[in-house]
Amino acid sequence: MKKLLLTILFIASTAYTESPVRWQVFFTSPTEKVSGIINPEKGLIDAIRNAEESFYGAFYDISSLLITSELIDAKKRNVDVKLITEKDNYSGKAINYLIEAGIPIVKDNSHGLMHNKFAVIDKKILFTGSYNITDNGSSRNNNNAIIIESKKLASIYLAKFNEMFQHKIFGNKRKHGPFAHLRSKNKITTSDISLEVYFSPEDKVEDIICKKIKDAADTIRFMAFSFTSSEISEAMIKKHKAGIDVKGIFEKRGAYTKHSEFIKMKLEGLPVQVDNNKYNMHHKVIIIDDNCVITGSYNFSKNASLRNEENILIIYNNDIAGLFIDEFNRLSRKRK
Repeated sequence: MKKLLLTILFIASTAYTESPVRWQVFFTSPTEKVSGIINPEKGLIDAIRNAEESFYGAFYDISSLLITSELIDAKKRNVDVKLITEKDNYSGKAINYLIEAGIPIVKDNSHGLMHNKFAVIDKKILFTGSYNITDNGSSRNNNNAIIIESKKLASIYLAKFNEMFQHKIFGNKRKHGPFAHLRSKNKITTSDISLEVYFSPEDKVEDIICKKIKDAADTIRFMAFSFTSSEISEAMIKKHKAGIDVKGIFEKRGAYTKHSEFIKMKLEGLPVQVDNNKYNMHHKVIIIDDNCVITGSYNFSKNASLRNEENILIIYNNDIAGLFIDEFNRLSRKRK
């Protein structure tokens, strides 16, 4: 009986299947105008304006008065707007305006950061990436975001939102209940895209990223705002030594600090470089074999792995991967 129960749980938890989903990728272009690129700010504004029932957002920083105005307008037309933010950023004009408008905001109560940047709209649309709701996030820093219309994907993020908003659980290090990991449904497959969702710290995201790197067959490209994880760095170095084409871009502000992996990678012969944006290159992206993209809020660091509330979305789709490769190439060409 016990063996049968485990088998049933395993079969029930492998993956969702779903008809083809609609998606759109966004990038900022703070140093030049790039044809065809749409700013995450515009993508989020359109999503808010098109919301019919609900907008549930978890963002590390909320200070854009433009986005704030859109959220308040949505509230006025009876859209259910709820927000979560990092406790250290629970201040300023935008937060005050939102509270005055009657929009409930929950701040985290953990020792780590609530570092997510995602929203669930009408329980069927996900917005996620590296983009915070700030003016710097839209106009100065290099950021990415993606919107995917998928009820099943939205339901996974909504469960995480409710864990934080309703139950005030932050920095959760393990899934609760019997066979919790077996019951987790974090994979979605369609005819043209496959998705995997993981949350930190409970899903051991660092290990998952290392496993994806280990499976790389041809190429690895990365863009990293913060890269201090020796485990992820060593996984990339091993692939480089095995003949895999590994290239990366570091945000320059932290690249030469003692905890950064930049110098070690340089000494190991990897063609890594620092970015050329006078503000911040804020991506947290790895592209593998030109068809797998890892994106989200997760910096490649121990705090992201062990302390912070984070998410990653792993996307298998050649077209989406191609857009991120284009972004990598744009930033790579701008090196000093």
